[in-house]
Amino acid sequence: MNKSVLVIDDEKDLCEVISRALKKEGFDVDCAFNLAEAGPKLAVRPDIVILDNNLPDGSGIEYIQMHPVEFMECFVILISADPGTTLQKKAAYEGIRAFLPKPFSIDLMKEVLMIM
Repeated sequence: MNKSVLVIDDEKDLCEVISRALKKEGFDVDCAFNLAEAGPKLAVRPDIVILDNNLPDGSGIEYIQMHPVEFMECFVILISADPGTTLQKKAAYEGIRAFLPKPFSIDLMKEVLMIM
């Protein structure tokens, strides 16, 4: 059975690039372009969530804080253009397994997914 991935990012081009690359690796990939759209897609319990922190309808970390059950069994990768250590520490505290500062390479993302 293939692992399922939900990419939550408002940058549609980035979602498409991630989706294509991961599908080539055998992942089942779905995208949500905001948190409202992500809610129902999280209900199917994806194995992996790639979550942007800065979305038009809120913060990825704050969304995790408000909806911990939806993320309980997911391997979460937070992506953000804010590479600051404060955000990284907050992400680790919330149980986020990996942090990738934007821009990142698809190869780096694949490396992170191999450790899960």
